[in-house]
Amino acid sequence: MDKVLQTKGRKVYKIKNLNFSIQKREILKNIDLIIKPNSFLSIVGPNGCGKSTLIKSINRNLDIQKGEVYLNDISIDRYSDRELALKRSVLNQSFFFPYSFKAIEIVEMGLYAYTLSSKKKKEIINYIVNKLNLEPLKNKDYQGLSGGEKQKIQFARVIVQLYASKEKEKFLFLDEPTLNLDIYYQYKILDLTKELQKDLEIGVCAILHDINQAYLYSDEIVMMKSGEIKYFGETKDILTYENIFDVFAVESEFVYSKKLKKEILITIS
Repeated sequence: MDKVLQTKGRKVYKIKNLNFSIQKREILKNIDLIIKPNSFLSIVGPNGCGKSTLIKSINRNLDIQKGEVYLNDISIDRYSDRELALKRSVLNQSFFFPYSFKAIEIVEMGLYAYTLSSKKKKEIINYIVNKLNLEPLKNKDYQGLSGGEKQKIQFARVIVQLYASKEKEKFLFLDEPTLNLDIYYQYKILDLTKELQKDLEIGVCAILHDINQAYLYSDEIVMMKSGEIKYFGETKDILTYENIFDVFAVESEFVYSKKLKKEILITIS
């Protein structure tokens, strides 16, 4: 039986036979996918393979041309924007604000769907700001921040949105969350995401370019190529030498680091 059909009654995102085209060019082809609570799913693949289009289609940033997306067995189209905001949060690749805001005001936008006291809002925001070491940025003009600093603020916004939710099943979608960030902060963000996944049982779906990071943090992996899902399953089963070469055309090796006390993935042209 189809894996997607087997999930009936479970609190999951289900994507069934999703297709998307631009000027007769197929961007997504027959995508079937399950995104589960309390699991970290990474999407990897070459540039232009359809990763961002998939995330946007799942979250109504693009109209679904063909196929279905369900959340808790209900079509995504039947949810209001506010209802969706309580169940899932999305970090897109780019974000534009035409007006001047303080960085902390951008973070506060993550709470727009909630009716909370000023005290409770302040507690939530301060907790995330401290977790992400954003104190030096919070009173700066958002427009004057660097690309990496804006990425940090936007990440804080989507985390605040989910952290405030009392929903039992919550989902976090991240489109290249480590974009423009230095190495330290890349791991800082991925560590916090993994921590929240476990503590709040969040279902994470993240597009990552660094497949070593995907290997280290993911419970499951989607490998895309030319608009299709080539491989999907548990990380240890999917990220293999053969699959990596098939999708990326690079050599790879898994090496155990005695100093780090973990296996890492190395790739080379």
